[in-house]
Amino acid sequence: MSVRLSRKGLLGSDYLIVCILMLVTAGAALLCGQIVLARQQQARLDAYADALLARGLDVAADAGDTLRRAHELHTVPCSPADIVELRFLMFQSRFLRDVGRMRGDHAACSSVWSTIPHLEALPPADLQHEGYRFWKATRNPIDPRIVADVTVYRDVVVTTAPAAFAGMDPPHSGMTAALLSRDGRHTYNTFGDATGLQSPADTGRRLLERTRQVRRCSSRFNICVVAHDRPLGLFAHSPLQAAGLGLLGALAGIGIGLMIVGVRLRRRSLPMQLQRALEGDGLVMHYQPLRTLHDRRLVGVEALARWRSESGQWIEPEVFVAMAEELRLTGTMARQVVRKVLADLGERLRGDDGFYASLNLSVADIADPHFHRYLDEQIRTHGIAANRLVLEITERSTTGHAELAESIGRLRERGYRFYIDDFGTGYSTLAYLARLPIDAIKIDRMFTLAIGTGSPVELIIEPICALARRLRIGLVVEGVENEAQAASVLRLVPDALGQGWLLGRPVPAAQLPER
Repeated sequence: MSVRLSRKGLLGSDYLIVCILMLVTAGAALLCGQIVLARQQQARLDAYADALLARGLDVAADAGDTLRRAHELHTVPCSPADIVELRFLMFQSRFLRDVGRMRGDHAACSSVWSTIPHLEALPPADLQHEGYRFWKATRNPIDPRIVADVTVYRDVVVTTAPAAFAGMDPPHSGMTAALLSRDGRHTYNTFGDATGLQSPADTGRRLLERTRQVRRCSSRFNICVVAHDRPLGLFAHSPLQAAGLGLLGALAGIGIGLMIVGVRLRRRSLPMQLQRALEGDGLVMHYQPLRTLHDRRLVGVEALARWRSESGQWIEPEVFVAMAEELRLTGTMARQVVRKVLADLGERLRGDDGFYASLNLSVADIADPHFHRYLDEQIRTHGIAANRLVLEITERSTTGHAELAESIGRLRERGYRFYIDDFGTGYSTLAYLARLPIDAIKIDRMFTLAIGTGSPVELIIEPICALARRLRIGLVVEGVENEAQAASVLRLVPDALGQGWLLGRPVPAAQLPER
């Protein structure tokens, strides 16, 4: 009954996970959509500000160049020849409507109006900058119906054409812009409804703000552009697209949630399946050959436990071994491995060729007196000598060395041999060598695979081999996959043993070669 209630609780949590993920992914999809839309609007605002500034610079450059060229004319001001030259300058201009001469604060003549009778003086300039004077939307003194921007430099005056900024209207009604002086006190021109538009001190891009502004300034002219946009929300921009995006996000969340629930269910069920397999007879044993590298003679095998779940899926050893440790079933697993290895290989282990089997055990197994007795009972039952079994220490730990050394010593007195597995990958392997009585070390395959690659890892192999020779202990090299690797190790340790796909893949006992 308690198991059923637990499962119901888990199903409720699984349902909650799916619902939360559905809401989160729907919200994330909408947020991403809003960010994309905001980026598009920002890019559009940036492009418009850049284009408007470029047009403003073109107009300013045209006016400045015309003013300079008119000032450099050598004709008598307002003479027929001077007016002809002024008309030529105006003809060459793209953005000006008229160019003329000033006499004091009065317009004296122009390319359009020729000689101008004495009229009232221009009002005070709206802006003065580096010798230039600017008037915004000034009425023509001859024809008040004409309103234009006017620029004066010394004795030359130019009038900007009304169409100078043709085609520069904002791309949509929510966008406004203005051409300003750098200090923002003078407005050259506005585009759209620029009421209240100012030159902000901070124009950073905040993609999710209600409003957005950008500012561009020229380094050559006293001109800045300030553009402003009122970005639309995703639903306001396209309700159908927003709804579709939210739905897709929700469906994605449901899919992810179901995947997570599936994984959770699978992970929850595997420990129970493993427990049944370990307490019964559910492990499958494969054996990988161990050969001498100099003549490739088969001298033994490493026993490798394999497990297939009740659904038929092979589970990686790293997964189910860790799971067995969590379930505190490593001792049960070790006993099943011993039982199966001796049953599978009993005949070969009783032979007179010295053939042996290597078993991976944890430190807890080695230190367990009950496991010692079980091991002794099994070899007696099968009539196998203790020296035909090699016990590999797979757990890397710096704790309990004294107790472990004592346990290893007792087992070695009975004839069992000991290897350190995956030597060089853990922080405690040197401590094992210094404190534990062992017969050989097994070099981890990551060092073997580094042979010939130029990797720094390759440099460690030779010191390990030298260490084994100095300590007079055996050497087994894992992961030998090609002849170059075998030859390299053979040069360093002529009597080394090898293990790897070059020398034989893991197979069931019935498929083991004879030699």
